[in-house]
Amino acid sequence: MIVLVIGVSLVFQVQMKLFGSAFASALSKADGLSKAIAAVLQVSLSWRGALVALLASAQFVIWLMVLARVDLSLAVPMLSLGLLVVALSGGAWLGEDLNQLRIAGLCLTAVGIGMIISS
Repeated sequence: MIVLVIGVSLVFQVQMKLFGSAFASALSKADGLSKAIAAVLQVSLSWRGALVALLASAQFVIWLMVLARVDLSLAVPMLSLGLLVVALSGGAWLGEDLNQLRIAGLCLTAVGIGMIISS
């Protein structure tokens, strides 16, 4: 169940990043309040906007199911593994910068999560 919520979170975060980029692009092209509102509505009601809403809802429901079965003190650190997966995927799929300092930070985060889970 935790793996499922991490997987949904990964897809959600990547789609949210792409949605945010489309949102910013649409707003930058709009001049005036009425055009900005129209641009926001157009992007929000697109297939990607609907997908982001669906993924957010799915993630919420799955997380509630996890919390019904697993102690919060274990579930949250396990969910934090998703942050590592998302960060690495951002570098792999979206071409985001994963320099040595960021990779070291991700490794330290992984060690910290491992310490919490194993305690």
